[in-house]
Amino acid sequence: MEDMLTRRSLEDLRRLVARVAGEAAAYLRDRFGLEEFLETKGIHSYDTDESMVIDCESENNVIELLRLEGFRGIFVGEEHGVVKLGDDPFVAVVDPLDGSKNYASLVPWSAVSIAIAPLPGDREPVLRDVVAGAIAPIPGMPILSFARGLGAFEGGARVHTNNKRKRLVLAYVETLDQARVVHSYLMLRNSRMSVRALGSASLEIAWVGMGRADVFIDVRGRLRIVDVAASVWFAKEAGAIVAIENPEARLTGVERVGSVLASSSRESWNVLVKALEETGFHELAERTL
Repeated sequence: MEDMLTRRSLEDLRRLVARVAGEAAAYLRDRFGLEEFLETKGIHSYDTDESMVIDCESENNVIELLRLEGFRGIFVGEEHGVVKLGDDPFVAVVDPLDGSKNYASLVPWSAVSIAIAPLPGDREPVLRDVVAGAIAPIPGMPILSFARGLGAFEGGARVHTNNKRKRLVLAYVETLDQARVVHSYLMLRNSRMSVRALGSASLEIAWVGMGRADVFIDVRGRLRIVDVAASVWFAKEAGAIVAIENPEARLTGVERVGSVLASSSRESWNVLVKALEETGFHELAERTL
C-alpha cells in the first residue's frame, strides 16, 4: 500500500478527482433551474432527506466520469450506496450535489464533493484514511482540491489559512443548547461578526480552510461521511484546525460523522474551545484530525 501512495500517485489522485468533480459541476450548472430535474424521486433510506431527479442523475454522471478516468475501485454515494467498479484497492466517497435545497431553490451555492482513500486490506477504510479529494462549486468558481502532505489548492494555486480579519461565523443549530455555543463564541470573541448558514457544508468548511470565514460550527450531530470526507481534509491541508465527533466513521457506507468544527486560526480555536467548555460540548474539542 505504501508503494501506491507515492508523492506522484497522490498528485495523480488529486488531479483525477479535480477533473471529475469539475466536469460533474459543469453538468449540474448546465441543468440549473430546469424543473424536470427538481422533482422529488424518493426519501433516502438512511435519513429523512428527499432525493431529487438531479441527485440521481448527477451521481450516475459521476460514476461514468470515474469509469472514463480509469477508476476501478469502490464507489460510495448518497443515491446508489456502495457500487463496485472493479478490483482496484481504492474507495471514492461522493456527494453528487451538496446543497440540494439551494440548487432546487435557484440559490447558487452548492458543490460536488469527492474524496479518495486506499483500502487498508485488514480493516474497513475510515475517514482518517482519506488521502485526496476535490470540491467543485457549481456556480463555476475554481475547483478546490488537496492531497495529503502536498497541500490544498484553488484551481492551480496553493491556498492557506491566513491571519486577516474574518467577518463570518458559519454555523448550524437546531436547539437552544446548540445555539448557546455560537452565542458564547461571539461573546468571547468580542468582535463584530455575522453568523450565516449557507447550505453547503463542504463549501463552508473549505471557506474556513482558505481563511474566508472565521469558524465553522455544527454541533447537531447530523453530518454524514459524504458531506465532509473531502472538505475536512482540504481545510486541514490548508492549515485549519478541524475536529470531528466520529473520525473513525466508515467510508463504505453513508455513515454519520456527527458534529464538525473548523477554525481558521489558533486564536479562534482557543476561543471556540472555551465556548464549548462553557456550553457542555467540550468533548468535541478533543477530537481533532
